[in-house]
Amino acid sequence: MKNKLVVLMFALFAIQVSAQQQLPDPVLLPNGWKLTPAGVSIPLGDLPLNMISNHSGTYVAVTNNGQSTQTLQLFDISQKKLLDEVVIPKSWYGLAFSSDDQYLFASGGHDNQILKYSTKEGKLHLVDSIVLGKPWPTKIGPAGITIDDKSKFSTSLLVRIKNCTL
Repeated sequence: MKNKLVVLMFALFAIQVSAQQQLPDPVLLPNGWKLTPAGVSIPLGDLPLNMISNHSGTYVAVTNNGQSTQTLQLFDISQKKLLDEVVIPKSWYGLAFSSDDQYLFASGGHDNQILKYSTKEGKLHLVDSIVLGKPWPTKIGPAGITIDDKSKFSTSLLVRIKNCTL
């Protein structure tokens, strides 16, 4: 009986140690609370404001809009790997994939344009831009965007600007 109790206590101890080793270290927040991340953390750029996945679920695009270098990042979801990162002059929040996942559209911020990138072979290549008006100091810049490239009423691309800074 004593041997069974020792084995049971050892098994419980091993399970507890194993469970503790699998949890990542908690992050201490300024208010004193601790936050334990779920899943895997992947480094991003400065102030990532928006993140979207493409329609087929293979890529995630992130727009980084902080005070340092502003970038777009393209990740492979299954490999949890950065495929490409491009510097953009100005950006702000807006991201949308085309319906066929061949293009990524990004807000050009106070440059007052929408940038169109090819996503061929996991690389971002600027292929076009849609100029919406004069750039800063006009004080207008696209933020959230929606793309309708399947409309039966138009042969051209329809871009709906959800938010606009004034």
